[in-house]
Amino acid sequence: MFKSLAMRVIRTAGCSLLLAALFMMAFIWNATPVAGECASCKAAGSSAEQGALNQQVNRSDMARELGFSTILVPPEEINIPYSSDIIIDISPRSTEYIPGAISIPYDRFIDPAGRLEPIGEMTRILGDAGVSENDSIIIYGECQPCGGGPSAATYVFWMLKFLGHEDVRLLDGGIDDWVAASNPTWSEPARLAPRNYTPAIDADLLATYDFVCSGIPQIIDARTGRDFEAGSIPGAINIPYTSVLDGKKIRDQSELEEIFSDLQRERPVVVYTNTGVKASMIWLPLCLLGYDAKVYAWQDWKADQW
Repeated sequence: MFKSLAMRVIRTAGCSLLLAALFMMAFIWNATPVAGECASCKAAGSSAEQGALNQQVNRSDMARELGFSTILVPPEEINIPYSSDIIIDISPRSTEYIPGAISIPYDRFIDPAGRLEPIGEMTRILGDAGVSENDSIIIYGECQPCGGGPSAATYVFWMLKFLGHEDVRLLDGGIDDWVAASNPTWSEPARLAPRNYTPAIDADLLATYDFVCSGIPQIIDARTGRDFEAGSIPGAINIPYTSVLDGKKIRDQSELEEIFSDLQRERPVVVYTNTGVKASMIWLPLCLLGYDAKVYAWQDWKADQW
């Protein structure tokens, strides 16, 4: 059809109109469906356009994946039937669980005074729950009575790193994100056979009173502004732990770099809250960004003042 159209144009209008005719043919060719074109081909073109749009929309998600993928695990990457990971729900009072998850409430690792239990007790708790130092672990959960959010999970993450555990990660989000992705849940946690847990303590993750007083570290008070104004460690700056959160997730890398832009990267950082639990919420992104960070507790500071 297009060839005969071109010949008629040439014969009647001469060579002077040939370019115009060819231009119109190209236009018609691109605008008219080609005979035999399948729906899947057209859909592929549409999908490609949508994919490009999605790439633009999810550009920050891509940056997040590249920067944090070694520690933060999105729900869609947990393959329950084939996963060799031990998933630990650290919530004190869960009513639904990721299938196969075991339950170790985070407050079991904390004594009545708000301090970490002795190392022997922490390793006993882990071993009795079926966890060894060589396991690959994914942590999730929150403390609803404490206001929710992931700080309890990041504290258990910090605690395991303090015990020297190498292969440990955090769910990027919580059980709500898991359910929102149409994943199934269990009403009861899984049970594992007891094992032995042998620690290899990384003492550098826990600040001491002497180190805090040395003038070497930069000190972050991660409590609320009101608590900070009521009394703080001399020289501390206030970065509330909530500032690194977007809902129940850690903010993207670029936002975190802006939050910590006043810090000197070559100097170590000590982060504290009342007991140290919520301090871990600032400690984690500092570590993700390459800072040498340690956790401390305001109650320890006050106790050592006497």
